[in-house]
Order: sequence, then C-alpha cells, then structure tokens
Amino acid sequence: FQTGDAQSSRTSRQEAKAMAAEGIPRMPCDFNCPTQPHRENATAGAPSLSSFSALVARPVGKAEVASTPAAQAALRKEWDRLRKIRTWDESTVREWADVAGEARRKKETVHVGRVFAICVEKGSELPRNDPARKFKGRVVFQGNQVRDQDSDSALFADLGSAPACMEAGKSADAYGSLPEHSVEQADAVQAYTQAKLKGVPTWVRIPREEWPKGWEKFRDPVCPLVLALYGHPDSGTFWEQHCDRHLKSRGFEVIPTWPSCYWHKSLRVFLTVYVDDFKLAGPTANLSKGWSLIRAGLEIDDPTPIGKYLGCEEKVFTVPKVKAVDLKKE
Repeated sequence: FQTGDAQSSRTSRQEAKAMAAEGIPRMPCDFNCPTQPHRENATAGAPSLSSFSALVARPVGKAEVASTPAAQAALRKEWDRLRKIRTWDESTVREWADVAGEARRKKETVHVGRVFAICVEKGSELPRNDPARKFKGRVVFQGNQVRDQDSDSALFADLGSAPACMEAGKSADAYGSLPEHSVEQADAVQAYTQAKLKGVPTWVRIPREEWPKGWEKFRDPVCPLVLALYGHPDSGTFWEQHCDRHLKSRGFEVIPTWPSCYWHKSLRVFLTVYVDDFKLAGPTANLSKGWSLIRAGLEIDDPTPIGKYLGCEEKVFTVPKVKAVDLKKE
C-alpha cells in the first residue's frame, strides 16, 4: 500500500515489524510505490462507440405516432390482437376501490397495475423502402408499478426463467450440418400471451383512450388480467412452464444441465428454445414431423432455414473438398 506522509509510513513500518515478530501472516508491503500516472481509457484515433450499430429499435414518441399512419396502424393491430384473444376480461369491469375493499374484508391479496402501449421502429438504420424497416406496436403491463389492495408495493415470487444459452444454438447448428441433416428456425407468435397468468389475481387499468363504450360511468375502472402479458414480472416463467409442459407431452426430453434444450429420441431431433425463438436440428426427413409436434399445442410461425438468429445472421456454406496431404512425407 502507499501512505500519504512520512509519519504514517514510519507507523506502518513499525506495525509490520511487530506483526512479523509475532508470526502473523501478512501480504508483502512496499512503502515506496511510485505514483502511477493517469492512463487514458480511449486510445487516440480509435473509433467512437457511436460508429457501431447498437442493434436496438428506435423509440417512437406520442407526437410522432400522432403524425405517422404506419405507427398508428401498428399500435391498433396490437390492441385488437390482445382483445381478440381476451388478454384481459373487459366484461367484468369494476371500480378498483370496490375490488380492494372486498379483498381487505376477505383478507385476500390482489394486485393492480397499468397497461400501456409503446411503439418502436425496427431497422431504423435501413433505407426507407427496406422491408425490414417497420413500426412495431406493443401493449405491455407496467411491472415496476404494481400495488396491492393496501396500496403497498406488490411482492412477487421472482420465479425467473432459463432460456437456452448461445452455445446450445451453436450446437444445433453443428448437429444440423451433418450429412443428410438440416437446421431450421421459427418464432412463437406473441409467446407470453399463449400462457395463462397464475398466482395472485391481477387487475389492470386500461388507458382512457382505449376504454370500451360504457366505461365512462366509472371513476377508476379495472378488469382482470387473464393471460401472461409482457411486462408482468412472472410472465416469462409462466410461458416457459407452458412451453415445457407441451413439449414433454409430445415426446421431447429435457437435456440435463442445459435449460430449454430438448431431445426427441425417436425422431433424433435437437430443439433449443430461447424465449420465443425455436431452433430445430436433425435428420432432414424428420424436421417436418418435429415441427408438427411442436405446433400441435403452440402457435408457431412457419419454419424457415436458419437466417437471423438472436441478432446474428447465419449462413450455411459447403467447404470444397481438398486433397489430403501426408505431413510425414512432406
């Protein structure tokens, strides 16, 4: 260590000698360490971080949404889709004060939170006419502002989830590269809302501009949340449990110590699940059978050959045959 003055240095030396005399183990100390000069973290001439793509969607504010028909259409599509699958039950609307009061009388726990919409532009760095550049609407549950019947902050089980690791995806690529094997991928359609919301009954407040007709008579209307909406702290776990239960019922076996990775013994296909991204590898003749089993209970898009997976563009190529060289003779 380095001391600030001569008196402290002498005291430290005396203490070190006393410890040595008593046989107390200690780290070696150097009392004459030279002061280290300041070192710049950024090397001169190195490119700034702003020159790299951040690989994130561009947030679209309310003012831009109001003046952009494509953004409005994206949000409208999301609201309509969630209502169609009955993500929340608008037929049982009640005043939150009545729900909370009833819970207190019965000594039960209920939660309440807010539902709101967000809009982003994916691929904003691409040209305007690029099909990969588009507006995306999402209606989410505000999981960081959830209250109970006593207006206290809600407590959650913090169940957590365990998606497949990147190494698992690469292993699927390697397995699918064997002769007469292939690898394909597909996305789950709005994965979380394919699962039911379990646990503490949760009620939601819907933005006033989205109130159904007849809600004007309410002061603070709320309705029950039925499905595992994005943003709820436990939605990811409920989706993972729902997916795992279905896959096991179709003959997929969990691979020990590799979460969200499955093996189907009879079809000899290897499946990895990263939240809503599915990758299936195995004998080419068996892939369609594997996807049929998966899609029998989960809503999955049509599978495609591997391409962009978790933000990385993957391409399959064949290495040309080369003449073997005998190194001993060389």
